[in-house]
Amino acid sequence: MMEGWKNGMMVKRARSADRTPFRSAMPTTLIGKARRRRHCPVFHHSIMPCFLGLFLAVVSSAQDNEAPRRLSLKEALAIALEQNPDVAEAHSRLAEAEARLRIVRAGGQPTLKARGAYDHWTEDQRLLPATKNGEPGVFGPQVLGAELVATMPLYTGGRVSAETDVAGWGRKAAMEQFARARELLAYQVTALFYGLLAQDEVLRSLETVVHAMDEQQRSVQALVDAEKAARVDLLRANVRRAELYERQVRERSNRAVQQRAWAALLGLGDTAAPEAQGKLQMSEVAACPDAAECMKKALVQRADYRAALAAVSAAEAGVRAARAGYRPTVAAQASYGVRWMPDPSDQTEATDDQVEVGRAGVVLEVPLFDGRLTGAKVAEQAARLRGAQERLRKLELQIRFEVETALSDIAAARERVRTAEQAVGQAEESFRIMKEKYDLGKGTMTDVLDAQTALVTAQTSYARALADLAVAEARRKLAVGEILP
Repeated sequence: MMEGWKNGMMVKRARSADRTPFRSAMPTTLIGKARRRRHCPVFHHSIMPCFLGLFLAVVSSAQDNEAPRRLSLKEALAIALEQNPDVAEAHSRLAEAEARLRIVRAGGQPTLKARGAYDHWTEDQRLLPATKNGEPGVFGPQVLGAELVATMPLYTGGRVSAETDVAGWGRKAAMEQFARARELLAYQVTALFYGLLAQDEVLRSLETVVHAMDEQQRSVQALVDAEKAARVDLLRANVRRAELYERQVRERSNRAVQQRAWAALLGLGDTAAPEAQGKLQMSEVAACPDAAECMKKALVQRADYRAALAAVSAAEAGVRAARAGYRPTVAAQASYGVRWMPDPSDQTEATDDQVEVGRAGVVLEVPLFDGRLTGAKVAEQAARLRGAQERLRKLELQIRFEVETALSDIAAARERVRTAEQAVGQAEESFRIMKEKYDLGKGTMTDVLDAQTALVTAQTSYARALADLAVAEARRKLAVGEILP
């Protein structure tokens, strides 16, 4: 028993010795915290979880605030059409054209004005002309007057109607330009949206390849340590890993630039640039039967072509308005008011220094000579008309080019998608085979890296081909004037 007791003591001492180093190895702060937890159960079980929950809530809120918005194409278009400054500017030009039309229309309406006058003469004047011989009057050097004057244009030589036509066609052109600005914005937003989706696919492909490259590096390192592979293979893998990292940095930078450009199109300023939410996929593209049919649709549906036609009509009306300067004008005028003489020099008792006076009449103006001003105005408007006609012809040629280019791009993008899709499958199989051959010692690291490069290139080409197909379809819709419902 003594021995057992001693052994027990020895065991106890051994356990005590085992515990002592462990406690001495613990940091003092941890020991203090453990003691406080034993003596302060309320602090440990109630207050600490509260602080921990508050901290996690603050961190989660900060992450939510910093996380960029994810927008679908439909949501992005709605935001852009509402906030883009180019669309807002086009809308302001439309409002300006509407105001100009109201101004011109007011030129053919009657006017009523209040007019006051003060005259000081060197010789005394009669306050009111005599209406019969021997009529007494009031004379003095100063005359004050106030009257209401009404004017009604009766004939303006066609100037008002022609200017109204100019403003009306200008309003029509501004309206179509506003519609075209919305269509151009929709195309730009769509193109950048699919560009961002393609860039995301490229980055995901690079991320996958980088992870595979890291695994490959570890495998090569193990083979080198086991003296089953040459060290040069590890060096090649490291160089390839550095190249992939450099490409990742470059593609991330490109994506950031595209994302900020997209935010600018959406009219978002200081807020975080949104991300595109969607998926690249092969979709059926409804193309026009041929270029001629698309051209006919474009000339009917495109807002900018209708704006150019309106500009030609406005220029023709401008020529008519300028030629109206050769014709006479007729207007009816009437006025009624009072005149008085504040300091008459000669006044009889039967007269009054304040009298009421009214008149009505017709005014005829015939242009005889204006220094060739009207001829210069006609020449100016005629030159403007020729310029508008040439711009219309140029736009027709541009529309034909855009339609044919869009159809060609769609056909090319379709073929690229089919080819790239096959290339991706072949590149994946080639990379798998080369990797297995290298693991079995029957291939070289150069073959593996070449197959990996071919895989990344194929995946990148496929993603961008899908994006180019979607953008080409958007360009076709823009060319024929149906990108917006």
